[in-house]
Amino acid sequence: MNVILKISMRNLLRQKRRNILLGIAMAFGTMILVLASSFSHGISDVLFNKIVVYVAGHVSVGFSESGNMYKQVFHDGDRMIGIVKKELSDITQIQEALGIFGRANGNGKSDNVIMVGVDLKQTINVKQSDEVKRKEQEEYKQNFKMVEGDFLDINNPKFENPVAVSVEKAKYLNVKKGDILRIRFSDINGQSQAARLNVVAIFKPANSFMSMPIFLEVADLKKLAGYGPHDIGQLYLRIKDAKKFAAKDADRLHEAMQSKTAVIFGDMASKTKKTQASVLGFKGDSVSHKLLIRSLALVAGDTAVAFGKEGAAIAQPLAARLGVKPGDSCTITYATKYDPHPVTVKYPVKAVFKPANGMSGNVLLVNEKSFYTAFYGNWPQDAQAFPNAYFPKKSDSLYAAFDPEWLLLKRARSTDDAKKQMRDMGSTKYKGAVVDVESMYEMASDVLKLEGALNLITFSAVLVLFFIILIGVINTLRMTIRERTREIGTIRAIGMQKKDVRNSFILETMFLGLFSAIAGTILAFLAMLGLSRITIHA
Repeated sequence: MNVILKISMRNLLRQKRRNILLGIAMAFGTMILVLASSFSHGISDVLFNKIVVYVAGHVSVGFSESGNMYKQVFHDGDRMIGIVKKELSDITQIQEALGIFGRANGNGKSDNVIMVGVDLKQTINVKQSDEVKRKEQEEYKQNFKMVEGDFLDINNPKFENPVAVSVEKAKYLNVKKGDILRIRFSDINGQSQAARLNVVAIFKPANSFMSMPIFLEVADLKKLAGYGPHDIGQLYLRIKDAKKFAAKDADRLHEAMQSKTAVIFGDMASKTKKTQASVLGFKGDSVSHKLLIRSLALVAGDTAVAFGKEGAAIAQPLAARLGVKPGDSCTITYATKYDPHPVTVKYPVKAVFKPANGMSGNVLLVNEKSFYTAFYGNWPQDAQAFPNAYFPKKSDSLYAAFDPEWLLLKRARSTDDAKKQMRDMGSTKYKGAVVDVESMYEMASDVLKLEGALNLITFSAVLVLFFIILIGVINTLRMTIRERTREIGTIRAIGMQKKDVRNSFILETMFLGLFSAIAGTILAFLAMLGLSRITIHA
């Protein structure tokens, strides 16, 4: 074998001119292949880590209330964040994605703006390595190239509502660092609000999309928008190896966020009497309405009123204990999850019903609008923690008619499906909270389709080029073998076996290809190094 190896290397060095030209062609093809692959992966990296992660996060958890897509709030935020942290161990960052439209007035000029929250305080703590923290700081430096001030000043408590503004927006509004912006906007409750914002930094945006927003610390923005201390907006999650695990993590999170029936348990009182009871909400759709009428026989009151939009029906045993009848009122006083003081809610009784089989006699049923107003206004303690509370089972006949704590949407499989689901929820005028768990493959499917198209185009172009180069290489090798027919005959005549002749040519070609590939790869890396030093102002 050593003799064959020496013969191959000798032949490679003997045909210098031809092999150099052939090697250059093969090295060029390798260089083009490596460069094209690097461009494709670079585009993919930008799409995933510079666009998708800001547009939708690797995994997102969206919230809306009362069928309003613009009321993005969930009132038991601590619980949701706890579920996220428990289920996903590969999270590197949790960001609240908040954006509020408003009208800003500068010095003699006004314009539409979007107030966007940035979480510099890291209010949602996630274990991060020093490398992840370093990358976050690099991202801020890349995205916010400062012209005046320091971007980190939006986290400075000595300023009232500090904001960072793009150069274009500052020029249009005629403001500079230290000026005041006055802005009018609607909070999450639909109420018109006004606020003063201090311009502490002016930056040159990394792209045109960042020209319109003005950036605040997310805690300041939540306060302005009317969020409570335990309310959260939409969550964007960054995870490790997003391409591989984003969809799987979203599926796991979706399964963990299945809701249970919403129940308020506490002390119910009339004018003279008091007892423990449970309050449940009933859905307002036609299917649930028919189910209630079919399952609950009224002892007093009218069916249409009892289970209508303003309905409140009390179980007969509870009505007897409290001494109430249709037209009277009763109150429920219950302990809340976040407020140390108990809350009291008053309900006018419209009807008295006979409990269904398996149903507790200490129950008040109210329409979903009134129920969710109390439930979300002051989130109650978990009713399952109280032994005397009534908590319906899935096997109960009326289980489907009772209001859940939130409605979890089915997993959409594309951006269009996700939009359609939200439109459908808006048209049904659902009164409760809606939770939607998506991965980047659904929320940013259009962006990911672009990545697939670019990869396909790059691969096709490289394949055609490589095929052309390969034809030239094969033809050259065929000519080399044909020209060396006499040499082959001579070495066969002196006793070299046929397989050894074949192996010598294979080794010769292999060495030529190996050296050319190494040279082409080195050239490709040098080209990439040179290109990376060229600043492209986009």
